[in-house]
Amino acid sequence: MPEQSGALSRLERTLRTHAAQLWASRAQAEREAGVRLHRLAERLRHVGATDEVIELTLAAARDEERHAELCDELCARSGGRHGERAASVPEELAPAGLRERERVLYDVVALACLQETLSATLLGAMVERATEPRARAVLAAIQRDEARHSRFGWLHLSRATGDESHDVIGMHLPFMLRRVLEESLLRPDATENAELAHLGALDARERERLCLATARRVVLTGLERHGVDTSAGERWLELRAALAARR
Repeated sequence: MPEQSGALSRLERTLRTHAAQLWASRAQAEREAGVRLHRLAERLRHVGATDEVIELTLAAARDEERHAELCDELCARSGGRHGERAASVPEELAPAGLRERERVLYDVVALACLQETLSATLLGAMVERATEPRARAVLAAIQRDEARHSRFGWLHLSRATGDESHDVIGMHLPFMLRRVLEESLLRPDATENAELAHLGALDARERERLCLATARRVVLTGLERHGVDTSAGERWLELRAALAARR
């Protein structure tokens, strides 16, 4: 019996360590999203975006900072260090060579229309899976906010003038999808430990399925309604889905 008790204790300690790492990773992602959004708000102001779009962007940035604090709290409850890592300055999303107004539009679509929409979908699945009450409540609160964040992206896109601006998005959709999916939402270190399903953890296969389906059904459909040629993005998603099916 003592050996079994010791083994159970070690297992519990291991799971708590993994849980702390999970919440620390989520907190870091929220902080970096907040940095990106604050930076984007400044750029939107510089290119003459409407006050409404700028205020919605800043509100989203503040939400991300609050989300990081919630995740920090749960990290600490699992034995991790509260607020251990400061947000780094994220890399640029847009490809090189775009003019300022084009780069800002690209970033708005990538962050709001694509990433926030996919994040809301993933969080919805996490809420359904989570059984630990506090984790479920935090994930649900974050999901409600993320679901609103795409609004400023669609609003700014609807006010972008000229076919040239929309062509920039259509032309670079494969690059955008790869950056947001492969380097953020689907990167190897985003895969979550299956033993933490009670905290809403999703495995790599489920994350990819949800992201690809939502990108096609929601994001590309929305872009098409705003006059963007999404054919290159459709082809990229088809290829990615085919590769996923072979695994």
